[in-house]
Amino acid sequence: MTDNEYREQITQMSKTMFRYCLSRTSSYHDAEDLAQEILLISCKAGNSFPNEKAFYAFVWRTAENILRSWYRDNEKHSTSELDDTISDGSWEALEEQARENEQLMLMTRELSLLNSNYRRAMVAYYFGGMSVRDISESFGLTQSMVKYLLFQSRKRIKEGINMERNFGKLSYDPIDLSLFFWGGRNNYWEKFDSKVRQNILMCCYYDKQTEEQIALQLGVPTAYLEDNLKELIKYDLLTEKNGFYQTNVPIITNEVFDEISKANKSAVSDVAKRISSAVDGMSDEVRALGFYGSDMPQNQLRWLLTSLILHLAYIDMVQDERELDYPADIFGEKCFRFFVEKSASDPYSVGTAGFDSDNGMILFWDVLINGERLHLKMTGARADMLCTLLSRQPQTDNEKIVCSELVELGLAVRSEDGVMPNFP
Repeated sequence: MTDNEYREQITQMSKTMFRYCLSRTSSYHDAEDLAQEILLISCKAGNSFPNEKAFYAFVWRTAENILRSWYRDNEKHSTSELDDTISDGSWEALEEQARENEQLMLMTRELSLLNSNYRRAMVAYYFGGMSVRDISESFGLTQSMVKYLLFQSRKRIKEGINMERNFGKLSYDPIDLSLFFWGGRNNYWEKFDSKVRQNILMCCYYDKQTEEQIALQLGVPTAYLEDNLKELIKYDLLTEKNGFYQTNVPIITNEVFDEISKANKSAVSDVAKRISSAVDGMSDEVRALGFYGSDMPQNQLRWLLTSLILHLAYIDMVQDERELDYPADIFGEKCFRFFVEKSASDPYSVGTAGFDSDNGMILFWDVLINGERLHLKMTGARADMLCTLLSRQPQTDNEKIVCSELVELGLAVRSEDGVMPNFP
C-alpha cells in the first residue's frame, strides 16, 4: 500500500474498531480505550503491509489479543466474554448509543469553540431556559439580533460537527514568555505570567486570528479566553478589529534570539575578552579599597567587577549619556516593553534592580541560575536593614525579625560579629 492508502485505511478502521469493541464490552469508555490501544499498535507497525488483506489480518489479530487480555483482567469483576451470537437488537441499541454519545461530544466541542456572543446566547436559550425576549433584555440586544445569534450558532455547530478539528501546536507545546520592561512605572508586573495570555499573544503574532481560531490553536474553550482577551486589549498588548485579533508587542522567540546571537557573536567575544582583561588588571587595586567583602575569593571578585562593569554599560551609561526615545504606552508611561521566550537550556537570564535605603543602595545584577531571582524578595525595610548592619546590629524587635527574614533568604549570614550582609 502507498502511504496515502495506509493513512486512509487507519482512518476508516477507527470507527469500525470502536463499534466492534463496544459490541464486545458493552462499555463506551472501555471500548474507546481498547480501540485506541489497538489502533496505536497498528500505527506503530507502520506501512509495512504488502496489501490491504495483510493489513486487516494484522489489525484483527491485534484486536483479538487485546480483547482476550482485557477479558482476563476483568474476570475478577465478573465480566464474561460476549460471544458471537449477540442479538441484532442489542447490537443496534449499542450502536445507536455510541452514535448519540459521539454526536453529543461533537456538539459540546463545537459549542466550546463558538465566539463568546454566540455561545452566551446558546447557553442562555438551551441551558438557562431563557426566552428570546429574556435574553434580549438581559444582554441589551434586540430580539432580532438574539434570533440571528441563535440561528448562526446552530448553523456553525451543524457545520462543525461534520468537520475534522485539529488543535494547533500551542495546545500541546505552549510557549513560555518573560515580559521585559524598561522605562517609567511598570503597570504590567505579574499580570501576564499566565500561559493562556502568553500563548494568545504568540498565536496572534504572525497572523490575525478570530476568537474561534485562537481557541482551536490553544485547545482552550472560548469561555476561558474571553476575560484574557479583554485584559490583553486593555493593556494594548493585543488589538481587535472586526473580530480579528493581532498581537501589538514584539516577541523574541528562541529562533530569533539565536539569529541575533549569531550576528553578534564576534562582537560579544571581543567585549568579553576586553572585560576579562580589565577585571584582572584592576583586582588588586579594588581589594586595596578595603570595602566590606573585599577578602572574597578571586573568582567571586571577578564576577562582582564584571557585573558592575556591565551595569555601568547596560544601565547607567545608557540612561545618563544617551537620550532614549521611549515610546509612550497606553497609560502614558515612557517605556520599552517586549516578550522574550524562556529557554530551559539558558538559565542565565538577568534581572537588574536597585533599592535605595537610608544609608546607601542595594544593587542587584540578578542571574537566574537556581530557579529564582533574589531581588524579587527585596523590600524597603530589608534594604534599610542590610545597609544598617554595616554599622550596627539589630536593636528593636522589628529589626530582629527583618534580620531573621534576611538570613532565611540568604541575603544575610550569622557570624562571630553578628548578622552581616551576605554580599559585598
